[in-house]
Amino acid sequence: MRNRVKQNIKIENIIVGNDQPCMIIGEIASNHNREKVVVHELIDACAEAGFDAVKFQIYDAEEAFSKNEMTMDVKLDHLYGKKPWWEVARDVILMPRDWFEEMFEYARERGLVPLSAIHRKEDAEFLLQFDLPAFKIASIDLYYHQLLGQLAEYKIPMIISTGMAYMYEIAESMQFLKEKNLDEIILLHCVSSYPPRPTEMNMYNIPMLKQAFDVPVGFSDHSTGITSAIIAVTLGAKVIEKHITLDKKYPGPDHPFALEPGEMIKMTEAIRETESSLGQYKRIISSDEIDARKMIRRSIVTKVEIKKGERVTIDKIKFARPGTGIPTNEFQFVVGRQVNQDIPAEVIFNWEMLED
Repeated sequence: MRNRVKQNIKIENIIVGNDQPCMIIGEIASNHNREKVVVHELIDACAEAGFDAVKFQIYDAEEAFSKNEMTMDVKLDHLYGKKPWWEVARDVILMPRDWFEEMFEYARERGLVPLSAIHRKEDAEFLLQFDLPAFKIASIDLYYHQLLGQLAEYKIPMIISTGMAYMYEIAESMQFLKEKNLDEIILLHCVSSYPPRPTEMNMYNIPMLKQAFDVPVGFSDHSTGITSAIIAVTLGAKVIEKHITLDKKYPGPDHPFALEPGEMIKMTEAIRETESSLGQYKRIISSDEIDARKMIRRSIVTKVEIKKGERVTIDKIKFARPGTGIPTNEFQFVVGRQVNQDIPAEVIFNWEMLED
């Protein structure tokens, strides 16, 4: 994949790349509570927090799940009772398809890029009529080459989560997409636990994936709080995807580990401050540091009075602040030379005081 993929990938009005700000995505998932007003409020929260994008889910529940899979099998019977899981997904988890056009338009009105996870070609075609700018591939589908091949034909960017995947599976999927001539791929490090423990986070996977595949890398974060997202940015993540909610106490599988609006603002501020602090891979001395050098660095200073014609010896000088005189590393060019004037004690040496 090296040298064949783009390092700067445009997703609507956002560029994802190594020299670009981190793209922050608010994942609504099932946290819409099946209420339109909640979706609008979550989009508003993303806009007000300074997020870049908002993400939805779309799939056919009857096709995606075995009808024999029950809420007990996914450990959610305490929320929904004992029912077929596909019916709960259809009736509670999924946002109705006829809301998507409205929500895409509203997201764009609020300055956000609308995105969606895509689990089948039919859903891609449905959302492309609303100008879906990229495909999000969920961790469940990273190794689903039939789907990847179908979506690669559209030649739009893919954002691929890597939760649960062994390294060979990621490599095989990347090679598969390479053979399909898809050159706009973003990988997201992801741990498919809800939420994962800190010891499961393995955040060094972010630079590892970058080195292994030479594509922009981000982080799909299922942890609680904002700490992991900030760590991800320091390790080079160029996308942060985070579940959002209006209230962690709402009933539903994704609310407890999602960010509430106030936390969303804190995360954005922390990410942007972290990016500013990281700076560049070259040594730059700030203007404040240049001023500080004059005050804090040491100079060569007379320890005692030195009479005209006397030679400077090490016992007659000291190295003291401020740093406005001859720097300490040049003392060997001072010691042993005669002075051309009387110099009182505690005077900062300069070259004009010495005989040529």
